[in-house]
Amino acid sequence: MKRTTFIATLAACFVGVLGALQVDRMVTARNKPDDIFAESKPFFGSIRPAKADPLAAPAFDFREAAKRVMPSVVSVDRFDKVRGFFDQQASERETGTGSGVIVSKDGIIVTNNHVVEAQSMGRRGQAVSPRVQVRLFDGRKVEAKILGTDPRSDLAVLKIEAPNLQPVDLGSSTSLEVGEWVMAVGNPLGFDNTVSVGVVSSKKRNLPIGENGIVEGIQTDAAINPGNSGGALCNAQGQLIGINSAIASSTGQSVGIGFAIPIDRAKKIVNDIVKYGAPRYAGLGVSYVGNLAGQLDNPYARQYVADYIKREDFPNYGLLLNQVSGPAAAAGMTTNDFLLEVDGQKIESTFDLNKVILPKNVGEKVKVKFWHAGQTKETTITLTEIKPTI
Repeated sequence: MKRTTFIATLAACFVGVLGALQVDRMVTARNKPDDIFAESKPFFGSIRPAKADPLAAPAFDFREAAKRVMPSVVSVDRFDKVRGFFDQQASERETGTGSGVIVSKDGIIVTNNHVVEAQSMGRRGQAVSPRVQVRLFDGRKVEAKILGTDPRSDLAVLKIEAPNLQPVDLGSSTSLEVGEWVMAVGNPLGFDNTVSVGVVSSKKRNLPIGENGIVEGIQTDAAINPGNSGGALCNAQGQLIGINSAIASSTGQSVGIGFAIPIDRAKKIVNDIVKYGAPRYAGLGVSYVGNLAGQLDNPYARQYVADYIKREDFPNYGLLLNQVSGPAAAAGMTTNDFLLEVDGQKIESTFDLNKVILPKNVGEKVKVKFWHAGQTKETTITLTEIKPTI
């Protein structure tokens, strides 16, 4: 009898505990918010807060970055001598405007070549250098001297004399990643000191801009419009990582596809112009017809390419050379050879060659593979300084 009473008492206690737990769940459920993720825990254990970085901007917050960059971005106005149809004398008119970035305290400014490129011609047909005026962030207007231009990379360097200039902090474009936040600063459509924000939407875009195109350009969806050219593309820390140069658009306005020249590539051009007055390009000493796919449409190339592509041992890629001089000629290359590889990189287009050669300096050695008289040959070439061709 005693044992039966003990079991009954134990069962009653167990039922009572279960009932209490159920009531507690019901009360707790009524007090919980509707968002089922409000109190969710991380799937992979606890998350440790990252160490504070004094340069890092909070996510989606570019206030500090904008404060750093905006005083370093200027408006660049170009004035050319223009003669109307009925005008007896040429008059100076504003013919273009863009942006620029102050990169040194002594007034060195980087912009695009097409922002300051001459739009008028002299009596003898030569281009007449425009007058360039810079408007600073604080409203000052300063005359600028064009130190040098590089149509090949669409870059130009200006110099101004003014006190209290704030140069931009230089970053690096090498470590950029797709999806990384960036900020474009410039003067689009005449609206000074404009900031737009987006991400790196792609990298290493090759674009037919300038004499030899932009090589491995930065693509971004940050709004870039006419007037942004030459302005700053910065990371979330306010460091310069590119020079805005072009947009892809069917309307002429931003559709979310803009391009910038990587700062790591621009640094060399700027340093050369400041030091020598012009960029110093290293080259093999060759010129070429074009990529293999387009050579059958070229009357000059057709007679050579058509015969070679039928051969089983022909590599079926390369640039057909139509002029060879300097170090390339000294190394045994001749007209009608095919340039196949440089430093192990296949050369299938102009951009492939630019990508390998542009970072090189005069005097550096490169390994070259080429097709000569029906045979593949290899040689080493010491790069020389060249201007019109690679």
